Amino acid sequence: MLSKLKLITCAGILGLSVYPFAYAQAEVSKSVFDTHPDWVQVPGKLVRPECVHEIPSGAKVETKNGQITGDVTLKGQLYAHYEPCAEAAISTRHLGRTQTAGHAPTGNGWVEATQWDDSGQNVDLIYGYWTVPSAPAVSGGLIYLFNGIEPTSEDWILQPVLQYGVGYAGGGNYWAIASWLVGPSYVFHSPLETVNSGDQLFGFTEVTGTSGSTLDWEVEAYDDTTGAYSYITATSNGLTWSWAFASVLEAYNINSCSNFPASTNDTFYDTEVYQGTTSYTLTSPGWYGAIYGYGGPSCGFGVGVSGTTSTLYY
Repeated sequence: MLSKLKLITCAGILGLSVYPFAYAQAEVSKSVFDTHPDWVQVPGKLVRPECVHEIPSGAKVETKNGQITGDVTLKGQLYAHYEPCAEAAISTRHLGRTQTAGHAPTGNGWVEATQWDDSGQNVDLIYGYWTVPSAPAVSGGLIYLFNGIEPTSEDWILQPVLQYGVGYAGGGNYWAIASWLVGPSYVFHSPLETVNSGDQLFGFTEVTGTSGSTLDWEVEAYDDTTGAYSYITATSNGLTWSWAFASVLEAYNINSCSNFPASTNDTFYDTEVYQGTTSYTLTSPGWYGAIYGYGGPSCGFGVGVSGTTSTLYY
């Protein structure tokens, strides 16, 4: 499907509506980051390190009877088997953090997003473009920028991710791409591939086949400028993937606005959503902007939405 999707031309960026509102988030009296010092951060979750698995680009995460089996296959052959996590991952996506008096706030979690929930309807394909932004003026934070989908339960996510900073998948003071399947008991990602500021990225999540209630997925992050890519495949059963995200900014260890990319915004464009499994039907999502209480400094956040284009301001 990638070869067909890449034929789509880029749309102009005009007439953005900005949504500068915020949703209040429950805060905790003692940070989960303090009470789980040996756990590691992945997109949207804090998890035991042994539960995060890098798998080869193109490898497939297998499920049976609606559950991940722990088997990962590559070209039809068993590549590895992983046991489920002994403790469930902790969601950090919408977690405001209570600060100690006298200390500057540190931001951790989802900052802002362009999103839509079509309850009861499966999103079978989402794709879009965005540009790798400038590096932050001050390093030390962990930045994720992506599109993707979640089921109605919101405890899983399939996503092609652009990362800056050091995470458990690797990285450093540079931008890199990988694809992720993040759940409560398993986390899988493809290898990080380095990209450059100014590169055009293309990310998609797509149903590639069905068998009864089982869906086959492909998730890919692709650098249109250099040809670098990183992808995974997976199956799911019994989940309705109704949450679509055209753009998300997620960040950790943010102590100042200088920890965000110096370009101060990123635009995701030509975002399209299809339904209908392998007989796709283009749909028109009711996108809206959301700004979350991530617990860190306020940096002029805003979400602009116009048709298939959305811009995240930071």
